[in-house]
Formats: sequence, C-alpha cells, structure tokens
Amino acid sequence: MNYFLRIALFTFYFTAFFGRPQLSAQSERPNMIIFISDDQSSMDVACYGNPDVRTPHMDRLAAEGMRFTSAYAATPMCAPSRSNMFTGLYPFRNGSQMNHFAVHPNTRMLPDYLQELGYRVVIAGKVDVYPQPDFEHIGAYFGKYFPITNRDDPRQVSSQFIKDNFGKDQDQPICLIVATWWPHVPWLKNEMYRPEELTMPDYLVDTEATRQALAAYYESTTAADQLLGNLLEALETTEQQDNTVVMFFSDQGPQFPSAKWTTYRQGLNIPFIVRWPGKTKAGSVSEALISLTDLTPTLIDLAGGQAVDHLDGSSFKEVLLGKRAEHREFAFAETSVEPHYWYNYTPARTVISRDGLHYIRNYRPGVRFITHIDKVERDHFYFDSWENLAERDPEAQRLLHRYSYRPAEELYDLEQDPWEFDNLVSRADYAKSLEAMRDQLDRELERQGETEAMILRGSLPTFFDRSYQVEQGMSASDQSFDRTVWNPDTLYISAYVEGLEQNGFLCDYFGRFQLFARDQAIGISSVDGTDLISEPLSATSGHLLLRLTADGALSLRFNDREILSDQLDQDYTKIKAGYISCGLIRDRKIPAGEPNIFGGKIHDFRVSINTLSRSPRR
Repeated sequence: MNYFLRIALFTFYFTAFFGRPQLSAQSERPNMIIFISDDQSSMDVACYGNPDVRTPHMDRLAAEGMRFTSAYAATPMCAPSRSNMFTGLYPFRNGSQMNHFAVHPNTRMLPDYLQELGYRVVIAGKVDVYPQPDFEHIGAYFGKYFPITNRDDPRQVSSQFIKDNFGKDQDQPICLIVATWWPHVPWLKNEMYRPEELTMPDYLVDTEATRQALAAYYESTTAADQLLGNLLEALETTEQQDNTVVMFFSDQGPQFPSAKWTTYRQGLNIPFIVRWPGKTKAGSVSEALISLTDLTPTLIDLAGGQAVDHLDGSSFKEVLLGKRAEHREFAFAETSVEPHYWYNYTPARTVISRDGLHYIRNYRPGVRFITHIDKVERDHFYFDSWENLAERDPEAQRLLHRYSYRPAEELYDLEQDPWEFDNLVSRADYAKSLEAMRDQLDRELERQGETEAMILRGSLPTFFDRSYQVEQGMSASDQSFDRTVWNPDTLYISAYVEGLEQNGFLCDYFGRFQLFARDQAIGISSVDGTDLISEPLSATSGHLLLRLTADGALSLRFNDREILSDQLDQDYTKIKAGYISCGLIRDRKIPAGEPNIFGGKIHDFRVSINTLSRSPRR
C-alpha cells in the first residue's frame, strides 16, 4: 500500500479510537488566552534584547511571567506552522508541509481535544489551517489578509468577548486564541521609527531601502503589541487574570531574506512568553528547549487532560511550574517551501540540540532559493537595493549569496554564532558533534517515516509534456500550475485501479468534481450537485479513462467500455483554487459514516490536456 495512504489511514483510525484525552485525577481548569503574532522573530521583541522595537505589552507579560529563549517553530511558514501547533504533529505526519496545504483527512486538532475536556474553544482572527478546525470563530473580519486596517481588530471583537464571557460561566472554562496578521506583510507605513537610527541586524544588507522596510516591520510589530495590550486590559476588567493563563508567541520569523521560509534561526526561533499567576515565577527566564509541536499537548495538560500518546509534542507544564529546567533534547524542524509553480523546490530538514548546536540538511543545494521576497515583492520593498549593492560591495554579495544558495550541510553553534555565519561542517573539532547531529536527524526522519526520496519529490505533481501525474494518497495545489499552460479544452484522467469493492474517492479535481468507488461501481459527483454512478462492474480491477470537454461532454470508460456518459451544464475542466488529489479528498470534511480514503490501489494516475497521443517534438 502507498506509504502516504498508510499514513493517512493510520492518522484517521489511531486518532479516532486512541487520540482522546482523559481527565487527570486532579484537574485544575484555568481559562486560557493565547495571542499569536504573525512572522515575528524572538530577536524582534524588546525584552529579548532588541534595542529599537517598541513592545511594552509583550515586555510587561515577560516581567509578569516566564520568557522562553529556546522556543522554535517546527516549520517557518504560516499554514504548516499553525497546522503543527494545533495538531501536535510534525508537518510530514499531519500532512501540511508546503505552505497553504491541508492536513490529512480526519486529523484531530486542538478544539477536538479541549472540547472533550469541557472547554469552550474560540478563535478570533486568522486561522490558516485547512480544513478549518472546529473552533468557535469570532472576529473573522480581522482574520482576512485585506484590508490591513482590520488587522488590529478595530471593532474590538476579541476584547469584548473577554469582557462578556470570562468569569460568567464557572462550569465551562474558555480557551480563547487571538491571532492577528501583524506583523505579516504588507507592513504599515512607518510613523514612529527613524530608519537611519535603527540597529541593523547582521543578517540584513544595510541599504536605505532595507532600513525603510525594517522600520515598517517594527511599526507593524508595535501594532501587534498594542492588540495584546488591549486583551490584557480587557482581562483586568473581568478580575479573572489570576485564573487565566496568557500565552504569547509567533508562528515563525519575519519575511526577510534568510528568515521566513528558511530553517535558519531567524526563521524558526520565536518569542514565547507565558503568564500564569501563582504558577509561573514572575520575571523568570527559561532556557528549556521547546517547540510549537508541544503547544497542543501542553494545553491538554493545563486543561486537566492526560497525555495523548501518538503526538509528536509533549507538555512543558512542569517547566512552567518551575519543577523542571529542561524539556527537549532536540527540536526538529523542516521547510518544504511554497507550492507556487514559479518557486524552486528547495527542501531542508534540521535539528537543534539542547546545548545550542544547529544542523541543517539541504536536499537541493545546487538549486537557487526563491521566495516572494525576490519574485513577487522585489520592487515593493528592498530586494533590488541588495542586488545593486552586491555588484560592488563584498558584504552585500555574501549576504545575498547566503540567501540564494545553500550548501548540502550546515552546522552552527548558536551560542557562539547567533547569526549563523560560520559553518562548522568542515571543522575537525566539531566532527563528532556533526556525526551526532546527522544521526539525530536520521533517527527522527526514520521515526516519522519520511524518506529522502519522499523529501526530494515533495507534494508536487510529476510533469510531462501536456500531462502530469500524482501519487496515490497525495495532493497537488492549484498554485503548482501555470494556468496559462494548464488550461485544457479537453481533460483526460487515466489510471489503473485495483480493489473497486472498496469504497472511497479515486480523485478530487480541484473541488470541481470527484471520481469515487461505491459498491463495485464508479461514479462522478460535481460541485453543482450532479451525482452519476455506473452499474455494478463485473471486474474489480481495470483501466479507467475519463474524457471531459469544456462544453460539458462527459465520457467515463472502464476496461475500454463506456460505463457513463452525460452532458454537463458547465465547464469543469479548468483548474481553480484547491487540490488535485489521488485516492482521497484533502481539504473538506466528509460527513460521518461516508468513506473518504480509497482502500484499493491506484496506479499511474495521470491528468492530460487536449490529447492522450504523443509524438516527439521536432
């Protein structure tokens, strides 16, 4: 059975029957407020040592609680990071590796666990997890990318929720997550910072344009800080602060070169502060190594639940209580970058040790690293100024090259080299450390079940001339396709299918239509509600061929015999936002009792445009 299919089936059955938290014998059930900023490094908070950025409310929270210095995201991109924190599973195991990807079907998430423990679980603002978890969602208006004037919740929905609900129902505690887009780009216009006076971080090229961008980033960071201040003020009006755990952290580092999208420290090392009156020591600093993978297990523990064994994360409640100084031996992280067709696929896997060694394995070191920074927004902010200065300035050239190209392996000592400029891979005095870190990464990848071949392939289609192939159990995002090229007048889908006595989805074509197996027949359902199904088939294995034209002419053949034909009333051939999936539906929840994942085998699932015949190009 295909490995990705086994992972999806395991996730479904294990979490359904064994993934339910049980109340511990002695349970205290505090309220929780979790504030998540977007694209903010630990280096960009005043209480972490930044001399310029103004974050008085984050600083106040640290003065009243515990500040973690070694907190890391498990991936440096929005949707995979949030999927990780809300599932307690690493990206490969939950399914959201590339940005904007949905998790595996039926994966249990934070609301499922806390609701079973009696909590009301609410999110305000940004979610960016697919399919959306079963949060009670308020303030959806400020969870949208545009307009940016809504990002700080100007209607005060989240603050008002605290005033209206905290302390009102003593029998049902609340977990409120407030997730702002700040300081994610596009940044606010700078009004309070003087760019020429800022201390430029060593990993950025010092140009006037970069200083303007950094000032705008800090302006947006201060906006996030003010929203946190509003929440703390609202909580004080309820007099529930002594019974409320307040957490603040970011999902990953900022959108600067060698930060977001990368596995460098600037992309992964996040601020993480917890205030729990009477439990965490005010003004304390913890060097315990923690991961956002630990968030869901920790919240389950705080809610009085018992540990869920199959999760990758574990609770650091004992660290919060001052009973333990350490947590993890190492933190794992990865980047599988974006699915956009104009990106280069440059994956990396990494481990960070408790004593501050950072090992990175880059799987395509000969391929240029490309992101939104130098492709989409190069003229909007500062990247052109880097390239121009690099033509005559060696330091600018070095930093630009560091961003664009990676060696096969990297090893850094974060205590001695926090900016990660001195690669220790070739140093004899670090040879044993290098072997130990290599071995740690190998063992972690083996535990998760991800092979080098899987990493090199990624969640991408295999492209051919006017056709592409998707493996069973996998999906490809619409963003992987240039729609000016993949714009069929006639669409063909072909595959060899075994096990049609098993029910489930054979494919989902970008949410426009699905092919499914049901009771040894094959059917098609479309977004407009059309549902066609063949007569039961005598064979359970055979070749499947769908032909669909832009004007709606449908023909479905099995073993070279037409089993369905119809005239549909619209064009279903074009790619739209969503996924092409083989053997499952990825981004939508299926009603209970209806099968999703096809249990048989699908070989050579291929989508072709306009023709099935091929002749060599001359």
